[in-house]
Amino acid sequence: MILECEGKKSIVSPTEKQLINTLKTLKSHGPSSFASLTVSNGDYVQVAGGRMTCMLEKREGVSQYRAYHDNPSTPFPDGTILSFSAGDIPLKNDEWFNIGEAIDAFTCFLKKNKLPTSIKWRKVEL
Repeated sequence: MILECEGKKSIVSPTEKQLINTLKTLKSHGPSSFASLTVSNGDYVQVAGGRMTCMLEKREGVSQYRAYHDNPSTPFPDGTILSFSAGDIPLKNDEWFNIGEAIDAFTCFLKKNKLPTSIKWRKVEL
């Protein structure tokens, strides 16, 4: 596995501690605003943003998915923009996550476990 984070050196076969420490540094406006964890076949999980305003995506085979909640508790209406160094992405009300939830998803992916059932996934049409 390879952990990549904007502005940082890639880490091959990261430990859980390295993963968590890296993700905790993410900020929407800062030197590191997105990260990904990729396996050899190209599947990945990725996060953009930081702290309380994150977006999660995953790739399985040729399909890409965006994470959402069944019961969002966010003040952001549909169409609110997540702005980070790679661009601006409008999100739905149920697509906002905090970094703790992102860390949970990345940790499961790192350990090759199922992703948290509290996170749902919808296909992104490319």
